[in-house]
Amino acid sequence: MPFRKNARIVVTNDNPDRSTGLYWQVDWMQFDELPAETPYFYARYRQEYPAVMGQDYLLADIEGCGYYVGTVLSVTLAQESWFGEGDDYFYIDGEQVPSLQGTGTEDYFNDAWGYRVRTSPWFGQPAWQGDTAGDSGVCYRWHLPDPVYFTQSLKVAIEHKGNLEVAEDGFFLERPDFFSSVAFWYQTGKPKTTFPPLPAWNERRVPWQQHHLVKTYRFAKSTGKAAVGVEAQGFFGARPVLTWPNTEPGAMLTLPFELSQAGRFAVRLTAASGPVNGTYDILIDDKKVKTADFRAAESGELDLVLGTHTLDKGKHTIAFRAADSTEKAGPLAVEILRLLALPPEAKRAEKTHNEAHYVRLGIGRAIYAYRLAFDEVPESLDILVEKGFMPARYLKDENNLPLKSWKEGDALTVESPGKDHWKKSWTGLDPRR
Repeated sequence: MPFRKNARIVVTNDNPDRSTGLYWQVDWMQFDELPAETPYFYARYRQEYPAVMGQDYLLADIEGCGYYVGTVLSVTLAQESWFGEGDDYFYIDGEQVPSLQGTGTEDYFNDAWGYRVRTSPWFGQPAWQGDTAGDSGVCYRWHLPDPVYFTQSLKVAIEHKGNLEVAEDGFFLERPDFFSSVAFWYQTGKPKTTFPPLPAWNERRVPWQQHHLVKTYRFAKSTGKAAVGVEAQGFFGARPVLTWPNTEPGAMLTLPFELSQAGRFAVRLTAASGPVNGTYDILIDDKKVKTADFRAAESGELDLVLGTHTLDKGKHTIAFRAADSTEKAGPLAVEILRLLALPPEAKRAEKTHNEAHYVRLGIGRAIYAYRLAFDEVPESLDILVEKGFMPARYLKDENNLPLKSWKEGDALTVESPGKDHWKKSWTGLDPRR
């Protein structure tokens, strides 16, 4: 990060609830002077909570002369399933059509078939949870080996597209996930655009509602002999947690929480695990949502996914019912109930060639399996269903219109009657042909 007169580095802890240890090392070199055209280092933060439907997510919009050197993208999923099918676009020097276009979010960050936790010098995902609503992760790519040069301007954007849980219901459709990012580049002179200040922490964080369960201490209701307590030493680095030293099978602890708005929420629980902890059914408003085993070889922290729930404004309860066996009953320690209000789900009412592709894949796999078993293709799709080689779902096309099928020679032909009429034949030699 070149500088001619001075430089200042400031680290701020904006989180009102938590702190951590911090150490630093700053290395610098002093020169008599810098060349006149030495480019300066820049970084730009952006966020969209959720990503705006109908337009690509903007990573950078730069004016000047320089080169782009990196992207960090953080994502929290607003609905189930894979988010990362969106292509990346680099519009160089005012281009209307980008001269650089990628093939998908995971490909831009140099992974494929999903993400896994990994790091490397130039790309990686240091944190990645999964494909459930509320799951989050961060991915990065440094362009130092392959910088993107511009002489007038550069616009970098990425689609926020992904899938539904069942690919036949929705594939490569725009999703309203929670995005935040930092773009990094070097350029000469000063940027022509004035950047807005970094949002405050409370605006910058993904808008999870945090219900600290120690606040329910006075209102907790339990059955059995064990009394609810608070532990402030040891758990989670001495963060206070609500404890219940219960060992009675079937005993129940009920805690209240209140919502200021109605909606659809991703719900999670931060809790303790350890050698003496028990197994519990977890209930929200008297409805079981999960059976959780809090036992572990060593003490640790759990981030439990409790699912996606539609909840009314007002008062609610979360309850923990101990397992019915003495072997599984044990103490409980819980810290925070977290809820994320979710935007309307992305859906595609009328399916396209994207969903049709997965219908054909399902049929092709079934025909391939049938040929492996009987050394021939079936006479019709109905036989595949009757024999249990595929679900009845694949008797219809992507828009649930009945498919026609017949055997021609050594191949089974299938035809869709829909407006996106398609026809395909399979020999069963592999899932695609």
